Amino acid sequence: MTISVAWVRKFRGVEELVVASDSRLSFGCRWDCCPKILALPRGDSAICFAGNTMYAYPVMLQAIAAVSQHARLLSRGMNLDDLKGHLLRVLNSMVSLICDLPNNGDSDPDTTFLFGGWSWRRNSFKIWLLHYDTHLKKFTFRPITRWRGINKDKVLAFTGDYKEEYKERLVAILRKKRKLESGGFNMEPLEVLRDMLRDPSFDLSGGAPHVMKVYKYSSCKPYVVFWPSKVSGTVNLLGRPLLDYEQSEYLVLDTDTMKTIKHTGMS
Repeated sequence: MTISVAWVRKFRGVEELVVASDSRLSFGCRWDCCPKILALPRGDSAICFAGNTMYAYPVMLQAIAAVSQHARLLSRGMNLDDLKGHLLRVLNSMVSLICDLPNNGDSDPDTTFLFGGWSWRRNSFKIWLLHYDTHLKKFTFRPITRWRGINKDKVLAFTGDYKEEYKERLVAILRKKRKLESGGFNMEPLEVLRDMLRDPSFDLSGGAPHVMKVYKYSSCKPYVVFWPSKVSGTVNLLGRPLLDYEQSEYLVLDTDTMKTIKHTGMS
């Protein structure tokens, strides 16, 4: 299962959209090196999921294909809101083509998606939760706005397991930093994800966190991540430990200090 989060980071007067997730897939075993966040090829948006990968991976790959083959989508001539609507129609069309499901209970898709990016039309970052509505019998969306009950500067989306535990920990960190009632997020949502992935009691999620940023200038960049810590010397990209000879152009993130360095793998 999964913890996936997306939030608007505000740091030194600059805003970025950050998406983070664990890297565990469970299917009779546990596989802790699997990507759950993909950047769309137009550069201004990313999508991640929680739930059943039978639905998630085909949808995410078709989302990339849908953007790649459509000139106005690829060029960002169609705004992010239009892209969201198109992806929902693609998703619902795909679900309608499923057949021969076993007749042994509920067949509704148990997968959710977070989709977000930079909207040039609204001049702001936007995030939506794409979820299956059992009454409508199709996927629909819910926009993510400010974090209710905290303050207007904090925008956070969550999907997956341990929602209440996650929020309690996040509130505790913000209160400790005296940031609960004012100001936006920095990397506090990732701090919570890091701690929960290190805690064996939250065993539905696991593996290295993977982190992707969406910038206002329409560029998505993942981080390489030290895991389980910088001391280990192991670096992971999208949840997968890089091989000794692999060199990455992306910055390496130390999730304990939230500082980055240039990757210097073996050549």
